[in-house]
Formats: sequence, structure tokens, C-alpha cells
Amino acid sequence: MKKVLILTVTAGNGHNACAKAMKEKLETKYQDVVIKIIDLLKEYSSAFNVWVVDKGYSIAIGKLRHLYHWFYEYYISRDPSHRYKCAAQKIAMSVVEGLYKEINDFKPDVIYSTHFYGGIAITDLRLFYDIPCKVIVANLDYVNSPFWEACIGVDYFIIPNEDFISPSLKIGFNQNQLKPFGLPVNEKFYKDIDKKTARQELKLDSDVFTVMIMYGGGRWGGGFKIFKKVLSCFKERKVQIIMINGYNKKDYKKISKMNFNSNIKVLNVGFTNQVDLYMSASDVIINKLGGPSATEMINKKLPAIITPKVSGQEKHNLTYLLNKGIVKSFKNKKTLQKALFSLMDNKEEYQKIVDNICKLRLNAIDKLAEFIMQQPQAVYDEEYIEKIDYTKVKKNVLKAKNKAYKQDRKNKKNR
Repeated sequence: MKKVLILTVTAGNGHNACAKAMKEKLETKYQDVVIKIIDLLKEYSSAFNVWVVDKGYSIAIGKLRHLYHWFYEYYISRDPSHRYKCAAQKIAMSVVEGLYKEINDFKPDVIYSTHFYGGIAITDLRLFYDIPCKVIVANLDYVNSPFWEACIGVDYFIIPNEDFISPSLKIGFNQNQLKPFGLPVNEKFYKDIDKKTARQELKLDSDVFTVMIMYGGGRWGGGFKIFKKVLSCFKERKVQIIMINGYNKKDYKKISKMNFNSNIKVLNVGFTNQVDLYMSASDVIINKLGGPSATEMINKKLPAIITPKVSGQEKHNLTYLLNKGIVKSFKNKKTLQKALFSLMDNKEEYQKIVDNICKLRLNAIDKLAEFIMQQPQAVYDEEYIEKIDYTKVKKNVLKAKNKAYKQDRKNKKNR
């Protein structure tokens, strides 16, 4: 019987969605597995830290975009040898006691973390304590975001593809730790659904160009503005628009009250669990560009048009995917219309983008699930566990971190 502990953090919904997708994948494909999901901060940290990482992040990326991006670029450029003193360490330290006790109580064979906080906490704990199970962390963006350098004590780091081997080596990982499996999102996005079949199920016309808009699910706003821009692009041309509002009830109600020209058909959707079906019915998507959502679009072979008004990891995701020739960008209504019409009218260009998308398309969750199940059974020393004083965990880890930091700095100086 394989025991798997999945660690996640609520910072938007991407990390939680990937955690649940892995649990579902393992339980569906394998019978001899026991899985437990832990939301690290909600379980072991303070309400303030939970707010900072989730709501604070939403405010920063939505309302303080330029400031957030400045901090992001500052931390991504910092010397990786400062890993034991980086800004994320304080929050990671708040979970080490609870997490270590959970590990010794549950005794997993594998720990899989969808967020760097899990990787940092394990790396710190391993400086002083024995954790016999294999620990796997997954990068959920097309960039090594700040603080991944503090996760080098894990066993394996799942990266998007081989392009990220060199950057990962530079921040302290070794070659044997790196597994270029891709971003492990829900497998349903990898499954092909015929476009005509999807449109028939959604009561859409089978032969009309279809634009899907899914702009943040109500967390950051801006979706309604994008919707109106798209409408204004199609004053004379026939189009179908799928508007996914998510939890944004205000925008959903606004659109429900609108009247549209006969050449425009609008499918106004609130929260849905059928995003994969809507993507299958679409020719292009206008979306924000978190790593999981970008991968879902890639796995659906769906070209995307992205606003450059993004920051942090989303800006790096955009740069990477623009260079790969699989997304387009727009600055205003004129450039948005140009991008839409080029995809609508130029079949060769459209197919070239789809071909480029297919080069990055990976069923990562299937490969990672298999890899997890291949890991050996962990052997826990019961006598060792019984002697642990959990009230001293933070103190012991802090001392070990300070020692490791000094050694890192000394090694760097002597190179």
C-alpha cells in the first residue's frame, strides 16, 4: 500500500486544483494507494499568513501590479546562496512543527508539494531531522519563480521541460533531481473532444468562429472590459463568444441584461466545472496566464491572446510562450482585433500556432503519477520518532538553517 501526502497552499486556485487533480489521478489509476491532502498554511500557520498568501496576493497582482512585479523581479534576481534567508522562509518556518508531526503520524512513502512552501519547509527540516520518504515538488509556471532556490533539499523537482534544466542548475538543484515532465494539471484537458461535438453539446453553431473569455474567474476583475472590447471588434462579422465569469456574479448579471446584434451569439456562463468542454468548443481564448491555465490551453491545443498587463510569473509565462510562438498579445482594441482577425482569416498561421502548441503538449500528470507510484516504501524509525520533542523543532531547524547559510556563503566566497 503506497501512502502519499500531498501539500498545497491556497494562493489563487491553481495549486489546490493541481493537488486535487493528482489525488483523483492516483485514486482512479491505482487501487493500492492512500492519499491525504494538506493545505499547509490553513492547517499549520496563522490566519494572517493565510490572508497574505491568498487575499494579499490577489490584491497585489490585481491592484498593485507594478509594485508586485518590482518585488518579483528583485527576488528573482537575488543570489540563490541566500536561500536560507529569503523572504519566504518566515512563513515556511511557521509550518515546520505541524508538518513534521504530520509526516511522522501519517508516515507517507511520498510527499508531493504543488507549492514552494512545502519544498522550503521540507528542505529546512531535513537540515536537522530525518525524513525517510521521497519528496517531490512541482513548478507550476514557465519560469523558476523566486524562492525555488530554497527547495534544494527535496528529492525531485518537476519542471516544465528541458528548457528549465539549466536555470534550475543555476539556483542549486543537481541534474538527478530534475524531471522535465511538464506541468501536472488535470488530465481531462489532455483528452481530445471534437470541436463540432463540443459545440453541439453547448448548443453553439458548428461552423462559426468562437472566442472564449476567461479572465481571472472574478478574483482580479477586468473580464467585463475584455468582453466589451471583443464585442466592439465584431460589429459586422459573425462570431460566437463564450464568457466564463467564474465567481464574478456582478459581471454575469451585467451580461445577462445585454442585447446583442444578430451576428453575435453569446454564451454567458457563471462558475463551471466544464472548462475543458468550453475550451474544446473554442477557436481562441483570451485569458490570464498563470502556469496551470496556460498548460490547460496548451493541452487543449487552443491558441491564446493575452494582455501584456500582467506581472510577476504571468509576465514571464507570457514572454516564454510568445517566444515559443503559441500565444499572441494585445495592447488595445486595435491590436486585439488584429490578433483575432488574423487567427480567424489566416488558416496557415492558425495551424502553425497549433503545431507549435503540440510541441509543448505533455500529459504530465500521468507521467508524474506513475513516477510517484514507482518510489520505494519509506521506513520510519519508531524509536527515533518517539524521542522527538516537537516543541523544539523550530529552534533546532533555525540553528541548522543559520549554519547552512554560513556554509553556503563560505562556499560561494571560496569558488
